[in-house]
Parts: sequence; C-alpha cells; structure tokens
Amino acid sequence: MPEKIGIKELEVLNIKWQLDHHFAKIQHRQEIVDSLNLQPGDVVLDLGCGPGLWSSMFAEKVQPHGRVIGVDIDARWIDYAVQASQENPFKEIIEYRIGDLHNLPFEDGTFDLVFVSGCSPYLADIHSAIEKQKRVTKKGGRIADRSWDGGMFFVHPISPYQEAKMMLAVAQAFEARRSDSYFDNYFGRKSHGIFKQAGLQDILTTSYAVQLVPPLSEEVKHYITGNSQFYAKIAAPYLSETELKQWCGHFDPSSDSYILDREDFYYCLLEVLTVGTVEN
Repeated sequence: MPEKIGIKELEVLNIKWQLDHHFAKIQHRQEIVDSLNLQPGDVVLDLGCGPGLWSSMFAEKVQPHGRVIGVDIDARWIDYAVQASQENPFKEIIEYRIGDLHNLPFEDGTFDLVFVSGCSPYLADIHSAIEKQKRVTKKGGRIADRSWDGGMFFVHPISPYQEAKMMLAVAQAFEARRSDSYFDNYFGRKSHGIFKQAGLQDILTTSYAVQLVPPLSEEVKHYITGNSQFYAKIAAPYLSETELKQWCGHFDPSSDSYILDREDFYYCLLEVLTVGTVEN
C-alpha cells in the first residue's frame, strides 16, 4: 500500500516561493482586491496573512484612516511581515499579530471585511471557523475567501494523457490521506455552498483562470516549478518511476524535455473568490 500523504508534505513555508507565487499572480490578485470595493476608513482582517502581501494591497485601498490587521499562527511569517512593512508607505495603518483562526482575539463586530487566502482548505471544521469569522465581522460587513480548485491545472505542452494521470494520482493521494493531515485540494468548488450553509447573505462566487505564458521571468519559473514539485511529491506513491521522472523532467532546466522556455508554453489553474455578507 502506498505511503499516505501527511501534513509535512502539504506545507510550503518557503518565503522565496511565496514571494514568487504572489508576484507571478500580481495582476490577478490586484483584480481580486479591486473587486472587493474597499473604501477609505474600512477596517480589514487579513486572516492567515503569511508574509503580509495582501495586507499591503488592502492598506492602499483603506488609507488614510482605515486599518489592516494581519494575523498568522506562525511567528516566522509575522516576523517577516513586520520587517517588510517598514518600507511600506502605509505602514502606520498596518498591524501584524500572531494568532489562531480558531480563537480570534477581537471584539464582536470589529471588521468591515474579513479576508482569508489559502487557509480554508486546511480546516477540517470549516463551519466552525466561519462562525468565528462572522463574530468579528460587522453586521452588514463581508467575509471573503480566496482559494483554488486543484481539479483544474493545465500545462502545455505536457500531453493531456500524462497530465490526466498526474491529476488522477493527486486525487488518489488525497482520498487516502490520513485523518490527522486534513487538506482539501478541491475547496474552491465547494466554497459557495459552504457560505450558504454558514448563513451568509448576498453570496458572490467568481472563478479566475490564472494563466501564465511566455516570456516567463525567473520568479514565475520558480513558482511554476515549485507547484509542479508539490504535485509530484503528493502523487508519487500512485505513479510509476518512469511517469514521475517524465513529469519532473518537464520542469528541470537540465533535462532535454524542459518546457518552461518553449514559446508554446501555457500554464493555467483555477482560483475561486467567494464573498458573503454577515446578516444585519
């Protein structure tokens, strides 16, 4: 029986990759921030803020009298975010705290917007987490969840057959995951229904096809390569050695089958933003 994936295989706590990830998608992320229609003076909770990259984008929208609080459970992220914010022209309205999604240290009705990016797929009890988010959101305020759906992941010129085998292996790995290593790679397709079940109102779900085409910067290549390695590590128990080697070769610059410098390269994945209003 193949070894089942654990939480360590699902952690991507690498600041270089996270920065490259962010800037590879910066145009798409700016579209998300713009779509939230934040107003000067709004108070925003950036929940699971990581290195604070979204926090900075929110601060630009709510300045000069608004406020952004970034919260993350990992002190390493908070340390980085605090240091990085010193160069931010809006640093006076940004604050970072170590905190737990399950125990938010804020008064009821504090925030105009609670924003969660990339955390919900890790939460086995997502409904409990949303209830806690609702508590700290103002009546008439909003909760926004940006996630992804791993069922849509296209890379050309990898053959559709080879790509399908990889996606099947990934799905098999997640089906076989241990109960102590919860991770939902397909959260995006469920987020609209989860928000409805949580009693949020005026729910709007928007899907974004994040596309990357040549010429690719070194930062974008690093992001794509990291993502491909993430999938390879998860899928490895369900692929033959030849299949795994073939997949990895496409993202290895020393390989004859390397594809990131090809003019016909195309990369696409699906991200999902779901926004709901807390009932008055």
